[in-house]
Amino acid sequence: NEYGITDLKTGRVERFPDEVSFYARLGLPYVPPELRLGLWEMEAAIEGRLPSLVQETDLRGDLHLHSDWSDGQDPIEVMVQAAVDQNYDYMALTDHSSGLGIANGLSNERLSQQIQVLRSLQSKYPIAILCGSEVDIRADGTLDYPDELLAQLDVVVASVHSAMGQDSQTMTARIIKAMAHPSVTIIGHLSTRLLGSREPVEFDVDAVLQAARDTGTALEINSAPERLDLKDTHAYRARELGVPLVISTDSHHHSGLTNRRFGVAVARRAWCEPGHILNSLPRDQFLSFIRSPKPERMGVFAAASKGEGSP
Repeated sequence: NEYGITDLKTGRVERFPDEVSFYARLGLPYVPPELRLGLWEMEAAIEGRLPSLVQETDLRGDLHLHSDWSDGQDPIEVMVQAAVDQNYDYMALTDHSSGLGIANGLSNERLSQQIQVLRSLQSKYPIAILCGSEVDIRADGTLDYPDELLAQLDVVVASVHSAMGQDSQTMTARIIKAMAHPSVTIIGHLSTRLLGSREPVEFDVDAVLQAARDTGTALEINSAPERLDLKDTHAYRARELGVPLVISTDSHHHSGLTNRRFGVAVARRAWCEPGHILNSLPRDQFLSFIRSPKPERMGVFAAASKGEGSP
């Protein structure tokens, strides 16, 4: 039991300093807690096929952050400093687009102003400050900013925030259409679920994951405790397909960046290694990915990951 191993004849209790020692005493390979599902993990461990799971320290940046320009609570520079304090190499500010009025989304003019502000801050900080936006995916799959404005951004996180009652076929086509846009980098919180308060939208998971791979679009594991979206089973399938995954916090306050641990936990349950996570790449390799045309990004990601973490 959790106290050790008891010899039933002598009553002697053998105690262990950690789980690794306990497993070794039983002659078993150690299985990390996130993988203990009672499925095939023990067989994989015996055969030496367990992954070297991603850890918090593997993350090199956060690609979903909000400021008080939209619905965040902190000024831009506070959020930048929070990313610096995490020892990140890069960060993306992704305030909401204009269509999400309830979140004080940025008009075209305000986004243009914010881009100028972010560019002017770069010389003050050691971190790469990326201009981004969390752009609404409209009901018809189009995006909430004109193409010429989207093209000025370094990172576009496209997310569904409206018309969540669409049937599976319509929602699937909507998401895939957004993925096909050349400026979309990441799909944010794919299922839109809010744990305990909102059910996920209906969509064809396999079709969407395949489209992500075909278009070179990354999928977010949103670390916000009320989201955890992608969920582990969807992240596992994305990993199998080689879809780049991003662990971001969707932080609206500087303290939220530490929520990355929840997204990392989801990724670990999905058997993810650092090589499956786009924002585990060093700065130069990550910038190479986002600056490459989308048709080339899967190749860039595979080369940067060096084949690490193949199933």
